[in-house]
Amino acid sequence: MTIHHRRPSKPELESGLPPSQLQNENTDRKGAKSSVWTQQHVAGESSDGSDVSLAEHLRNGVSHVTYHDNPELEQGRAIVRQLSPLNKVPEVHDAIISPSISEKLEEEGLWEGDVELLPDSPYPEVRATVSVEDDPTIFLNHWRTWFLTTIFVVVFAGVNQFFSLRYPTLSINFLVAQVVCFPVGKAFALLPHYDFPRAPFFNLNPGPFTKKEHAVVTIAVALTSSTAYAMNILIAQTNFYNMELNAGYQILLVWTTQMLGYGAAGLTRRWIVNPASCIWPQTLISVSLFDSLHNRVIDKTIVNGWRVSRYRFFAIALVVSFVWYWVPGFLFTGLSYFNVVLWGPKTRYNFIANAIFGVESGLGALPITFDYTQISQAMAGSVFATPYWVSANTGVSVVIFFVIVLPALYFTNTWYAKYMPVISGSTYDNTQKKFNVQKILNPDYTINLEKYKAYSPIFVPFSYLLTYALNFAAVTAIFVHCGLYHGKDLWAKLKNKNHGGLDIHMRIYTKNYKDCPEWWYVVLQVILLGLGFATICGFDSGLPAWAFVVALLISFVNFVPQGILEAVTNQHVGLNIITELICGYMLPLKPKANVLFKLYGFIVQRSGLDMSRDLKLALYMKVPPRLIFAIQIYAALISGLVNVGIQEWMRSNIKDLCSSTQPDGFTCSNGRTVFNASIIWSLPHYLFSPGRIYNPLMWFFLIGLLLPLVVFGLQKVFRKNQFLKYVHTPIFFTGPGNIPPSTPYNYTLFWAMSFALNTIRKRWPKWYGKYNFVMGAGVEAGVAIAVVIIFLAVQYPGGKLNWWGNTVHQKTYDHAYKTYYVVKTGEKFGYDKWW
Repeated sequence: MTIHHRRPSKPELESGLPPSQLQNENTDRKGAKSSVWTQQHVAGESSDGSDVSLAEHLRNGVSHVTYHDNPELEQGRAIVRQLSPLNKVPEVHDAIISPSISEKLEEEGLWEGDVELLPDSPYPEVRATVSVEDDPTIFLNHWRTWFLTTIFVVVFAGVNQFFSLRYPTLSINFLVAQVVCFPVGKAFALLPHYDFPRAPFFNLNPGPFTKKEHAVVTIAVALTSSTAYAMNILIAQTNFYNMELNAGYQILLVWTTQMLGYGAAGLTRRWIVNPASCIWPQTLISVSLFDSLHNRVIDKTIVNGWRVSRYRFFAIALVVSFVWYWVPGFLFTGLSYFNVVLWGPKTRYNFIANAIFGVESGLGALPITFDYTQISQAMAGSVFATPYWVSANTGVSVVIFFVIVLPALYFTNTWYAKYMPVISGSTYDNTQKKFNVQKILNPDYTINLEKYKAYSPIFVPFSYLLTYALNFAAVTAIFVHCGLYHGKDLWAKLKNKNHGGLDIHMRIYTKNYKDCPEWWYVVLQVILLGLGFATICGFDSGLPAWAFVVALLISFVNFVPQGILEAVTNQHVGLNIITELICGYMLPLKPKANVLFKLYGFIVQRSGLDMSRDLKLALYMKVPPRLIFAIQIYAALISGLVNVGIQEWMRSNIKDLCSSTQPDGFTCSNGRTVFNASIIWSLPHYLFSPGRIYNPLMWFFLIGLLLPLVVFGLQKVFRKNQFLKYVHTPIFFTGPGNIPPSTPYNYTLFWAMSFALNTIRKRWPKWYGKYNFVMGAGVEAGVAIAVVIIFLAVQYPGGKLNWWGNTVHQKTYDHAYKTYYVVKTGEKFGYDKWW
């Protein structure tokens, strides 16, 4: 689009901007960029240092805008709209732009064009949340920052590790740390001023507790507070495989799996952190919370009739959410699992009714709940930060596969489905009992085929099988999608890391702070790679070195495609299933190798992308990159020590730890799940190979390969079709990945809330921009704090509330995971030969 000016005003002339700069031409420094503009600041800096906006140009002089129908430019417009779908921006062809139209463009908020000339992010969510102001003089590298980081990482890592071995498991969300850290930091800021001129690091009171310091502590906790997945592997090895492991192996296993991806995170910043299009929506919740807590100035602006400040709105949302959660979370849990249709005597034990209206093992045809956690458990990431088009793609997939296909296959008894629950996360033997892996193991915990032949085949519920199939498709679809939509950009950024230009936040960041050189991350990667080989080869791990290399290749090859997906959509494709499948074929009948292959093939990438997310949060908060580099490594080191130390103490001091009858509930359910899965996935040859019962699912690899090509072609042919514009095949396949344990009930609730938020976004965009992420922070922090207090202060000491409202939802087939067919004692179902 070319902007033609007539009767330029004085400010335009003073800006000194040559007309050629209004057309965003290619430069060697920025690479090829779109010359399309709908609303933006076109001038650089004027003579008085202020920016001159397009709106000012349009108001001060009559202009007209001409669109060039260039396919490359149209593709750029489509990509921007796909990344941030909003109301359709009115296209103006050779029309006179009036101030009213300009104001409408400004309100609708879609900015397209050269990010290096925009005074703010092109994405409305980021503009509404992230400040473009920065004070580089704020001193952060002092004792208080490191002390608070140490305390919060140790406490949260320790508490989460302790309760991770208990069922029900408690995990304290990092949002709790973000809220609690605020008053603690403010209290430390009240210490007297006692300075050490020669060592300012040790100044007793380094100054006010700023949101940057707050961000440093929160980032450290967010990266490390949740229990390292390697701890589930270790408890499986020690308490289920009965392996004797020394402390060195355990610490190295945790450190390497947590930090091997950190080098990849740093080396891929040009693709998945620095670009403006890589929003990482989940970080906007934290940014809003920082802003609400620290910016206490009353906002007098009226937004759609609301004059409440963000801080007050957050406080109200936090208190209401905290107080209300006590009702469905403890006082009346039937409001959480609201299968009200099944509460009557005629429906409670009716299988069809339970299959349709059940919320635990049914389809959840009446999606009503009064508990936010039923919404949040559907998809990865907050519903407040997940784009609606992502929820819509996922919702369509759930309807097709779990509302239409699943019942059709179940009630036709395909693959003996009626002998298992409609939705379940367990596997079964031919007597309808959960598959007992102990019956097929040798003393050294390898699989004994003769015992397997004498026992039973493995039967998997169809809900689980559909999740496997969709994951197979997603694994291939993400590469095809990334190549089709981002391939040229990825290649260009490989040659020039600044290709596409730097947005306002990156320009501020690189101007005010020294970046971390890439060789820092290379050195980190080499060190951790050496420690990884030491862990695998220096101890009796059961995983060959060549298999360790294959696992890492899976993690690193997936890193950029997965990073782009998560940075834009808030979702990711889990690699746990595909890594288990690959290892099961490479190293059959060796479950001990399978657990470590999955750990290095999946968790290395997952931990690395968590760091990428936090690097984006540091960029938004303008935290010096070299400080955050050191903080993240430090936090990972101490959290690993805490995780191993707490678990080893528990193994030595808690009687019958991991026993299914442990009186205090420390049954190690996560470790038991890892143990069982490693054995089952060591037998893929007998489940998925040609001629085996579940072999048809392997066609989904091909479906995932072809469907993105079909969608891409249709989008090219029908460019103006609004429906096709928002079809995203990786999300379509990976969105329902939490079924089970989630059900269509949870996904329908998630979609309904996402739809409501999107409606608010379209009708009241200014209100949405000001309050949405603040509301999300308040709701989720309130629920998280309530969960912690209810568990620690009420349930863990033994407090119970037994009454009808807390048991009515349990007296149903839905809660009991009933099956359509029931095998009589002594009988079996299924086929006769399974080997």
